[in-house]
Amino acid sequence: MNINENVNTVRPIYDFPLPSLEDDYGSRGLVYKAILSGSRVLDVGCDTGRFGEILRIQKNCTIDGVEPYLPAAEVAQTRLNQVFIRAIDNEKSFDGLRNYDAILFLDVLEHLQNPWAVIKGAMKVLQPGGAIHIVVPNIAHISVVRRLLQGRFEYSNYGTMDRTHLRWFTRKSLRESLEEAGFEEIVIDVVPQLPYLYNKSAISNFLVNQLVRFFPDQIAGSIIGYAKKLR
Repeated sequence: MNINENVNTVRPIYDFPLPSLEDDYGSRGLVYKAILSGSRVLDVGCDTGRFGEILRIQKNCTIDGVEPYLPAAEVAQTRLNQVFIRAIDNEKSFDGLRNYDAILFLDVLEHLQNPWAVIKGAMKVLQPGGAIHIVVPNIAHISVVRRLLQGRFEYSNYGTMDRTHLRWFTRKSLRESLEEAGFEEIVIDVVPQLPYLYNKSAISNFLVNQLVRFFPDQIAGSIIGYAKKLR
C-alpha cells in the first residue's frame, strides 16, 4: 500500500452494504453486470471498497483501488487486493499502474477539478481491449432545469447538486470527454430518476421506460459511460 498522508478526500465516506447487484438495475448493478468474471479491475475513488469486494468475491476479480482519503482506504485494504493511497488529480495519478481489464469511476469524476485529464490518464492503465466504466450524475435532469428556469442554483448535501461536486456532465459532454481521451466503441446509457413512478408497478415502469426513450436527457438521474481502449 502506498501512503501519502497529505492527500485530501474528494467526498465523504459512504460505507453501507450494497443490495444484490444481480437484481439491481441502478448504476451499480449495470456496471456489475458489465464486468467479466476473472477481470483485473482498478476502482478509482474506491472509498471503503464495498463494490470492489463484491466483484472480488462473486466474480473472482482481482480488485485494486485508488483512494485519496486515508480512513476510507484503511477499510478498503481489508476488502480489496491492493489499495493505492494517492491524489486523483491528473494523468500522473496512475503512474506505475498498468494492464487492467477495466477501470471504474463510480460517482467520482464530478468531484475532481480536472476530470478530463484523469480520463486521459485512465488510458495508460488499461491493456488493449480494456474498458472504462463511468457513472456521473446528470446535470440536465428536469429537476435541475426547473430550478434554473426559476433562477435558482442551489447546492444540497447529496444528489446531483451535492455541494462537493466541482464538475457536471450531460450525456453529450461525457461522450465528448471519452472521445477526446482516445476511447472507442463508446456507449452512453442512463438510469431514470422519477421517484414517484419508478418501481411502483409494471405500468409505471413501462411509462418511465417510454419517457427515458424520448427524453433521456431530462429523465436520467445518472449517466453511465462505457468505452474501450482498442490499441
